[in-house]
Amino acid sequence: MQIKWEKRSLKNGLNRKSINLRAVLVESCQNNGNTKQRIVDNLGEIDEKFLSTNVRNMRAFHQGLFWVAVDKKLDHLKLGARLRNKIEAVILETVSRPDKDWALWGVTCIPRFDP
Repeated sequence: MQIKWEKRSLKNGLNRKSINLRAVLVESCQNNGNTKQRIVDNLGEIDEKFLSTNVRNMRAFHQGLFWVAVDKKLDHLKLGARLRNKIEAVILETVSRPDKDWALWGVTCIPRFDP
């Protein structure tokens, strides 16, 4: 199994485009000698702007929401610990996992900027 990243272009209500990045878990399978990738599950989705914004709290909050979705899907799939760790490591290369206080941003709403 491996992670495949898909980009989707979306328009929000303000007529602005945003790009969503989706982590898709796929596995290779053979059909009549042809190797194809079969989608196992869509693990999570995040707007690309939340990967690099300078507002640390906003970035951590949205990355935290992404990881909640990923963890829930991986729990449901009941993968072995080794395979799960490998999948998480690949995802971590693109979307970092925030510290344990990430969910407090919605309560405090005090933006903190990275230098």
